[in-house]
Formats: sequence, C-alpha cells, structure tokens
Amino acid sequence: MRRVIRPAEEEMGNVIPVFLFTFLWFGSILGSMAVSGFHMTLCLFLAAGLLPLYTAVNGIRRALFYRRQRREAVALGDVKYGRICGVIRKDMPYYSGKHNVLRYRRYYHLQVEITDPVTGAVSTVESQGYRRQIHRYLASDQVSVYTDRSGWKYFLEDFQWKEHKSDPGVFDDRPMDFEETTAGSNNIVQILFIVIFILIILSSFLEGGR
Repeated sequence: MRRVIRPAEEEMGNVIPVFLFTFLWFGSILGSMAVSGFHMTLCLFLAAGLLPLYTAVNGIRRALFYRRQRREAVALGDVKYGRICGVIRKDMPYYSGKHNVLRYRRYYHLQVEITDPVTGAVSTVESQGYRRQIHRYLASDQVSVYTDRSGWKYFLEDFQWKEHKSDPGVFDDRPMDFEETTAGSNNIVQILFIVIFILIILSSFLEGGR
C-alpha cells in the first residue's frame, strides 16, 4: 500500500477548508455588493477574509521549504541504513486565542540505531516530530537515514508500510492514542462548519439589503 506520512514541519495543514472558506467569504461579499451596492463596512469584511488566506499561504510556503530540505538531503546521497528502536511521545506547549491559553500539541519522534559498517559503533538519531502515530503503520523497523550537508539533521525514508492498519507490526505493544484525524473526520467537520458559517453571513447580508 502506498502511504505518505510527513513530519509535522512538512505538512501543509488543512488548507482546503481555508481556501473554501475564503472563496465562500468573498463570494458572499460580492453577492451583498450586487444586492445592496458597495459600502465602507464591506472593507472590514474584505480585510478579515485576507487573514486566513495569508495564514494558509504562509503554511504552504513553510511546508515546501522543509520538503525542499528533504529533497536536497536525499539528492546529496549521504545515506545509512538503520533500525527503528523506539518511539518518543512529546507534548509541546503553545499559546492560542486572544487570551493566550496554554495548549499542547502531541508529536511522535522515532529513534533509529545506525551501525557504522567499518567500526561497528552504534549511534542513535532522532527523527522530526510526526503528528500521526507513524509507528502504528510500520511493518518493519528497517529504514534509510539521510543526512543533510550540515550533518545535524536527519531524514527518514523508505519506510515499509503495513498492507492494512490491523496487520501485525513492530510497535503494537505501545499504548495507542486517539487520532482525531482518522478517515479525514476533522476535515469534514471543518468544512461543514465553514459552509454553515458562510450561509449565516450570506443570509444576514441579504436580509440587510432588503
């Protein structure tokens, strides 16, 4: 089964709901202008619609930046073959909302043992953080490890995936965490919320133009 699970820094996030929101948002404003004409209040709504669009575009640029680093490391060809020996779960704090509420994002880091073919020395490196429980999808602990030009950053490639998530794996003994993004449910909820929100805004605009 072909599967792609990217580190968190290479994810673009939920850009489709954001672009859908922006499209519907500006569509509702244009609809209001067609009914009641242009007035200065609409400038505020136009500016508000640009904020999520800017955030989404910036997230895409960030993801492409880190994906380019991966491609450059792979093209460099400094590769070693290692064995995934452990998984570290980290809860990283961040602040959100106008009241700066402290929240946590959960990431999963893979520990990989690399054996030097000449000296036999064993070293352990750590992957970037993944939002998804990537270890739950692995059929083997073997992986390729690419190093960038600096020698400090490692990129894992050539994962061997399970055919089905229920198939036995190498990390099934780890406690399983609940995944909110299973089957894209999180995206569906966001899209439904945005559609309902835009319909409310559009309805208020049309009623105000009567």
